[in-house]
Amino acid sequence: MKTIHLFQFKDSVSLKIPFFKESHGLETLNELMEYDLMNTEKVTECIIETHDDFIFEDTSRDDLLKMCQNAEETVEHYFATAVGDDDIL
Repeated sequence: MKTIHLFQFKDSVSLKIPFFKESHGLETLNELMEYDLMNTEKVTECIIETHDDFIFEDTSRDDLLKMCQNAEETVEHYFATAVGDDDIL
């Protein structure tokens, strides 16, 4: 068995965190509260135990989503998508 980290954003799953800039990550609840919820996006990091022969590219999107739903451990990452009038996506 091996541990993998999958990143779920809406209904997609990837091995790397999506296109958000790390500098726009929100680290605390206070930072999250500073932004209108319409201007934030959530990426869920799913920590999953899988077989040693697991191949991400050979796994269907639906199966990856199920794996994320059944993950024993998750971490939520929030990102600001706009600051003032400037889009930062």
